[in-house]
Amino acid sequence: MFTFQFSNQYLLTIVGSFCLLVGQAMAQAPQDKKDLNISAKDKEIVLQELKQSMSKKYVFPDVADQVNTMLEQRQKNGEYDKFTSAREFAKTLTTHLQQQTKDKHLNVFFEANEIPPVDANGEPSPEEKKRLDAEERQFMQAVNYGVERVERLGGNVGYFDLRGFGPTEIVGHAISAAMTLLNASDALIIDLRKNGGGSPQTVALIASHFTDPEVHLNDIYNRAENKTTQIWSTPYTAGPRYDKNKEVYILTSQRTFSAAEDLSYTLQSLKRSITVGEVTGGGAHPVDGQRLHPHFMASIPFGRSINPITKTNWEGVGVKPDILSNANDALGVAHRKALEHLLAKEKHPGKKADIQRALDRLLKETQSGTK
Repeated sequence: MFTFQFSNQYLLTIVGSFCLLVGQAMAQAPQDKKDLNISAKDKEIVLQELKQSMSKKYVFPDVADQVNTMLEQRQKNGEYDKFTSAREFAKTLTTHLQQQTKDKHLNVFFEANEIPPVDANGEPSPEEKKRLDAEERQFMQAVNYGVERVERLGGNVGYFDLRGFGPTEIVGHAISAAMTLLNASDALIIDLRKNGGGSPQTVALIASHFTDPEVHLNDIYNRAENKTTQIWSTPYTAGPRYDKNKEVYILTSQRTFSAAEDLSYTLQSLKRSITVGEVTGGGAHPVDGQRLHPHFMASIPFGRSINPITKTNWEGVGVKPDILSNANDALGVAHRKALEHLLAKEKHPGKKADIQRALDRLLKETQSGTK
């Protein structure tokens, strides 16, 4: 499970065992702007619960200590006394947390509707889980399971615009259908420029189409449990795997975040893709939801990704493209590179002529500013 940024965000965060915060990319539902007055007592409760959650869960204990010291000092200085808006209080806490840690996954959220209580294990009631699951499935269907566009570009280059990594059990069929349609392309472009992240399991599902079965993709270390979970490519995919001799391009922007960075970083590390675009947002910490108060939730990064090849991750630095480009130009750049590669190796006169026509057309469009 994971979160999308829409008005019921806290609900999905509650049940997320691997919550990865998705940014604006798939936020197609309007934001709830309701607000409530917050008392000094409620602010104290929020701050106390936040500090306890940081101590128990945050991936780096020393950083958690620094955050708690910072919060205590700001409290002592009276910096939070002026806030009567619950929404503004949450926004300010998020700003202070991220200024201290540089961790974009660390957030505090306000919700005008009361957040249902959870049990001792942090789980909602069975009835609430059922309602949340139905709501999430409805939302995922409304955004076409994250699949924005599947297209065949000139020169038989496939194009896959993916806006989020939904829970595998919900979006898997749509991902498999898209990859089956794209399998006959001679090169593939995966567009993650407007993708804010999602489920690491869905990252593994997609990556599996470009690797052999059972390839070690990533590790996620859980600080509270002191346990590392390995993530491997799947032994089976519903559709055919993509030919390993065909080039794969991944488009990125500064908005590319979290699980979208995971796919980019993983395939780049395996030398299975060519990344084109901008350096990504830099969020590699999976998060868990923590109810702080009937109207406040926090997303607490509880672990870190560890790539089995690089032994590190993209936290704070982002994924660095193989070909740097303005995000707006990345599709044209990748398409041109793919066509040039295909042109150089194609032997069939008819196909070679078709690729040349596609390349000439692309260059003309680029020069005229229409691409």
